[in-house]
Amino acid sequence: MRIAISGTHFMGKTTLIEDFIEKHPNYKYEIEPYYKLQDEETMDLSLEFGLGSLLEQLNYSIDQLNDHASERTIIFDRCPIDFIAYSMSVLDQDATDVNDSEISERFPEIKDALNNLDLIVFLPITKEHPIEYTEENPAYRKLADKFFKEIYRDDICDVFPSYSHPKIVEIWGDRMTRIKKLESYL
Repeated sequence: MRIAISGTHFMGKTTLIEDFIEKHPNYKYEIEPYYKLQDEETMDLSLEFGLGSLLEQLNYSIDQLNDHASERTIIFDRCPIDFIAYSMSVLDQDATDVNDSEISERFPEIKDALNNLDLIVFLPITKEHPIEYTEENPAYRKLADKFFKEIYRDDICDVFPSYSHPKIVEIWGDRMTRIKKLESYL
């Protein structure tokens, strides 16, 4: 199964992936584009993204999905949806609609790339199961989560393939609960 773990920062995406890989070592793990590009020294490390770095990460994420389309057991830390949601957060602060940006030009490519996934696991912010963290800008995180929810729940950007839609599930809870929920979809 080709899986992507998605959601705003400090939600436990990488922890969930590490727990999953420990139980399923046959899966290949593709790290988050943010860290991959940082390792390649093509992008400056910053927790609050600018549109340019988000577009770079989006392009990388699309390429990741396309390059690994033949893999049968792979898990990705993030997918193109993440960079749409973050872009919407950045654009919202400038009172610009995502459809009036370079990001929207990539929607057809995103739709095609998402065909290479079987499952997208979205980790939303929930009141019932908050994730403890320390952050300088919690409002930015909440805004990004709002856009993630609008994209995943309402497909406001029309980026999900209709004929080969990857299954989208929301998972929350403690580490053990999350891994059990993820495994239930295998």
